[in-house]
Amino acid sequence: MAENFDVEVIGIDLSINMISLAIERAIGLKYMVEFDCADCCKKTYPDKTFDVIYTRDAMLHIKDKPTVFRSFYKWLKPGGKLLITDYCKSAGSPSLEFAEYIKKGGYYIHDMKAYEQMLENAGFDDIIAENRTDLFVKTLKQELEALENKKDDFICEFGEEDYNEIVERWKAKQIRGESLEQMWGLFIAEKK
Repeated sequence: MAENFDVEVIGIDLSINMISLAIERAIGLKYMVEFDCADCCKKTYPDKTFDVIYTRDAMLHIKDKPTVFRSFYKWLKPGGKLLITDYCKSAGSPSLEFAEYIKKGGYYIHDMKAYEQMLENAGFDDIIAENRTDLFVKTLKQELEALENKKDDFICEFGEEDYNEIVERWKAKQIRGESLEQMWGLFIAEKK
């Protein structure tokens, strides 16, 4: 992001492994990039700090989204933008299989309308909520194909059990995506 847009970037993640990988990738960049292993539910920043807040496929891990969205709102400068991609579900009760997936993963997944309402309740304006499940399914197919093309290498490094589990999970996600039970939402909102 810093390289493409010539901006200062602060990246936070709860996983030290992800932060380590980000630092490794940032070595040698001539742009201002900072990384912090932190919980966005507990982390604080001064009001009106950021022009943009971006989170990709991470909010499903957060139970109390309304509180986090209110923090995001406070941290944005007037005119600032929030961009979120996250997994969503169709309205109504999920299938038993999807409910088990949600429970086992410890996920907090909402339908797109509820997500949009939480952003509005946090104070955001000009909210755009787009169902991008088509891109999600396309990406899953590409990733699965790439994995299957490197099956032997993967099994050699991680084992056949891990390979089979990943393939099974990806195929199940693909089926849920194609039926629109599991969706991928893009949300853009502005602080006026």
